[in-house]
Amino acid sequence: MTTTPPPQGTRKQPRRPRLVLDPRAFRLLLAAIVAVVLTVASVPVLNLTAHAPQRAVVAYLSALEDGDASRALGLLAAPSTRNTAALDDAVLANAWSLPSDPRVVDSRVEGDRATVTVGFTLGDSSHEETYSLVRAAPQWGLFDRWLIEVEKWPRLGLDVTGSSVVEINGVAAPADRGGVPLLFPAGYTVGFNAEYLHADPVRVDVLRPGEIAPVTLDPEPTEALASEVAAEAVAQLDACAEQTTLMPSGCPFGFETDHEILGDEVAWSIVEHPSITLTADGTQLTVAPAEAVVEVSGRSRDIVTAYESDFTERIIVRITGLVTVADGEVSVTLVNEGQSLGQSPPAS
Repeated sequence: MTTTPPPQGTRKQPRRPRLVLDPRAFRLLLAAIVAVVLTVASVPVLNLTAHAPQRAVVAYLSALEDGDASRALGLLAAPSTRNTAALDDAVLANAWSLPSDPRVVDSRVEGDRATVTVGFTLGDSSHEETYSLVRAAPQWGLFDRWLIEVEKWPRLGLDVTGSSVVEINGVAAPADRGGVPLLFPAGYTVGFNAEYLHADPVRVDVLRPGEIAPVTLDPEPTEALASEVAAEAVAQLDACAEQTTLMPSGCPFGFETDHEILGDEVAWSIVEHPSITLTADGTQLTVAPAEAVVEVSGRSRDIVTAYESDFTERIIVRITGLVTVADGEVSVTLVNEGQSLGQSPPAS
């Protein structure tokens, strides 16, 4: 069987593929195109409303009210800091007051910078603050993103004696004299409860970036410190009693006489140790004045009659002292309260 070739000079044309578009897919594609067009067209409007700087401020205050430190930090343009102990959800959760009822009073935009004046309630007080904002990289390349500018963190200016750690809203933080960075606006309680000293919490409000809120904590002695000081006082007096001179070195008692002491030594004993109590005057801790009874004995010669005799003198000594607590160590310095080193008790 033979096939007749096509006439010379004619070629069979290839068929062109036909574009067949599913109506449902077409509708979806058209809807997507319309959505993109509408979104792009609505960007300027949304940037003036939903993504305006005043909305960023309100969102920040709302994050604080919700106790969400991470969300609040995400709305700040702030410098990095090593001390983040107080930039925490737990600190906000225990705050005695957080901002509520935010209301925008004024908003101004100049290029990539803006200022927003906002009113809010903190505790029982109404406040009005003006915050500066900067425009950040746009979200999804379209929508404005405004951040509250924090050139310097607001901080607690701590004046603390006796503890290297404080409790901010119940959360432990280092007592950094350079200040503890905080979120704002918020109400904080600051105190500490160490082994030997405690300070009742004080309240302080922090309202704006760069603010230094001074906090002075006056320590009070704990029962553990009173026991430690009493033990140290007993040890010091007992050590003084081991010395064999009329004027024991570094001790709050001694014996003065016009007679000549015979031999090289005298003997001391503590008849009655003082009852130790502590007082606090600001940051200074002292041993309250207390009486101790000591006894000295030896042999002496009267410088007038040359009469020699053994002697025993019992002396009442008024003792006070200074107490310091540093790095968990207690130091006690006992001193004599009066001008003289002691006086003999009345004869019984």
